Amino acid sequence: MPKIENPLLIGLYSHYVEKVLSETENIEEANQKLRDLGREIGQQVYLNTEIVEKTKDNITTREDVAKLIEIVFRVLYDRKPRDVDMKTSRGSVKVTDDSCVWCQEVNLEGMRGFGYCEVFSGVLESILEFKGVDVKVFQEMSQATGANACVWNIRLV
Repeated sequence: MPKIENPLLIGLYSHYVEKVLSETENIEEANQKLRDLGREIGQQVYLNTEIVEKTKDNITTREDVAKLIEIVFRVLYDRKPRDVDMKTSRGSVKVTDDSCVWCQEVNLEGMRGFGYCEVFSGVLESILEFKGVDVKVFQEMSQATGANACVWNIRLV
């Protein structure tokens, strides 16, 4: 497991996740609320970091998307994801992270389908839309719910 670098961030996010879960009717709705939060965060991240300068103006291919994702990881987490895969999913890019900053030390049982780290889906979606890419991003697997790694699917629309 990754070392908790910013306990305040993790604590705030955990509190928000608990609030979302208490206010929603189902897991799909909770996932969407977390993505919406991520979209808001993504706007600020894009406008207030060097992602703008470090990426191409127009992202047109899955390879461009993969490069952008690696830049986002470097800017936000100072590292690369374990894998950025364009081969196994036609029309998608899959991102795998073994050291997810969002779900550190979280263990939820009985939450099948819940994307604890969906906030990052929203962040990626927002940044990609700023670059002109029409995408739908969602978390396929989460370490918080028992997976070995967190996996996001970036589906180009």
